[in-house]
Amino acid sequence: MINRSIMAASTSWSLSSLMFVRYLRTHVACRLPRRVTVGPQGEASARVALPLSEKELQAIAQEQLVKDEVPETPKKRRPTRISALKDEPEKEKKGKPKKKEPPQPVTEENQFQRLAETVTPLCEVPYVKQLKIKERYCRSVLQQLGQELNKVRAPLERTANKLPCVLEPIRHSPELVAYRNKDEFGVYSGVDGNPKTVGFFIGRPRESNLVCVPPSRLTNVKESHKLVAESFQSFIRQSPHEACHNFQRGGLWRSMVVRSTTAGERMAAVIIHPHNLTEEGIQEVMEELRTYFFEGEGAECELDSLYLQACPHTRCTREQAPYRLIAGKEYITETCLDLTFQISPDSFFQINTRGAEVLYNTIKEVAEVSPITTLLDVCCGTGTISLAMAPAVRGTIGIDVVTGAVEDARKNAQRNNIENSVFMAGKAEEVLPRLTKELNQCADVVAVVNPARQGLHRDVIRSLRRCEAIQKLIYVSCKPDGDAMKNFVHLGTPHKATTGKRTVPFLPKYAVPIDMFPHTNHTELVMLFERV
Repeated sequence: MINRSIMAASTSWSLSSLMFVRYLRTHVACRLPRRVTVGPQGEASARVALPLSEKELQAIAQEQLVKDEVPETPKKRRPTRISALKDEPEKEKKGKPKKKEPPQPVTEENQFQRLAETVTPLCEVPYVKQLKIKERYCRSVLQQLGQELNKVRAPLERTANKLPCVLEPIRHSPELVAYRNKDEFGVYSGVDGNPKTVGFFIGRPRESNLVCVPPSRLTNVKESHKLVAESFQSFIRQSPHEACHNFQRGGLWRSMVVRSTTAGERMAAVIIHPHNLTEEGIQEVMEELRTYFFEGEGAECELDSLYLQACPHTRCTREQAPYRLIAGKEYITETCLDLTFQISPDSFFQINTRGAEVLYNTIKEVAEVSPITTLLDVCCGTGTISLAMAPAVRGTIGIDVVTGAVEDARKNAQRNNIENSVFMAGKAEEVLPRLTKELNQCADVVAVVNPARQGLHRDVIRSLRRCEAIQKLIYVSCKPDGDAMKNFVHLGTPHKATTGKRTVPFLPKYAVPIDMFPHTNHTELVMLFERV
């Protein structure tokens, strides 16, 4: 059947002559007059009598339009696969689907292109289309959520689009290039075999194809961060200490975290594995770093703060391995929504500062807070959401299991002269029951949860459901199709608590996607849940 767009184009003669002839050969060759020709060996063959005049071609096309035009049957739309954002290639109708070709090995010629495809897979896609891809992804997340809630017989109210809740159009990032305010660069072997290459990893250690590529051509990384990474690479290549690729094989240099603010302040934290290094040896390393970055070649990075952490594990909290200030200021200061936040080496802060402003304003809008609202901020981190919401509510209560984050939150509240915010350290499932009596006396309680990618522990979900004062809950997730999906389902499942008391579930009512990570596959999704 003739494609409608081609038919219209052929009628209006908007196609070039060459394109239209190709079209005729493909779609209407059977209608063209044919003539018999004799080949050099005497064989007879029939072929289309071309060229034809423009008038003849148009007449043939019009005749074909009338005879072949049949109303198309609308195809059923297949839900977008959550694990893939880009448009999927069409599968063959017959036979087995083609096997996915293994990626090409990383070489000196293609390393930067391969890194861009890994870290920013949508960098070559126009931004308007990126937003459409991410909207489609969020729609598929809600479709999956609706299916999961149907399985547990949750009393859903479907929208006109058959989604479990309203999905608003995606809100774009104010900044598209060099928006990251934090990067962690690893140390590993580069494509040239140098074991002291600083950058991002491609491949997997188990498959023995892991390689490190410098970030010099990534669009979402600041030039100042790239300069610090390049300088650090130069420094460790001059150092007698080896890189630490494997804890059992020794080595010192592991990674570097670079942070910066919109005002241009810069902080770097060097992560090492101490192994058998003595305290005197650590002090020597710190002095070498200080000399290089503040008096030597690395001074061009203009660091405001330089730290070192001697971490013997994969990840270390400040309690396990304190950050040692090598030189400069203890912290740098970021401004967001006219508030100032001190940034320490391990402080949590959204990696897109201007995007964070969009996020916090969206939370305030979706929650519909008022001067009588009490905000319960679970996984509060350094208090950014609590402090951003504090001027619009009666008070905020922040809870976080990380003691250091709670300390930073309290300091940030003092710095901004905010007196209606309280921050408590501890597990949410242990702190919430102690607050139940006080919260039950509040007129309007709204909970906000912004956990890491692994989502909330089931005990936290249970505690939130048991706290009857909470009537609205905002869930912020950067990976809603992962473990957060289990949280969504647990929130909406009609079941009894472990005490035997039936708790009223939370059901999705509203969703707003926010593009905090342009050129990547990730999207921040703000979900409003309300009691049934």
